[in-house]
Amino acid sequence: MPKRGLDVSSCEIFRFYKLITTKSLIEPVSMIVPRRSESYQEDIYPPTAAAQPSLTAHEWLSGMNRGKGGWEQAARLGNWSPGGPK
Repeated sequence: MPKRGLDVSSCEIFRFYKLITTKSLIEPVSMIVPRRSESYQEDIYPPTAAAQPSLTAHEWLSGMNRGKGGWEQAARLGNWSPGGPK
């Protein structure tokens, strides 16, 4: 599961899928940090790779260089930060 698919309001930090072969099932298992607050927890979510590339193919082929774009989990809550954490 990509980081941008996690539920930040429940402090979910990782999700994986458990295969149950005897019943032909796939069960999602969430790893959740036990915290009381339902607000965004900046200390447990490091910047994640952006969904958009920082360069187009034409820019890259022409030799242009640009720093990688960052994306925080806070973007899911409407607090988008294009350069990662401030």
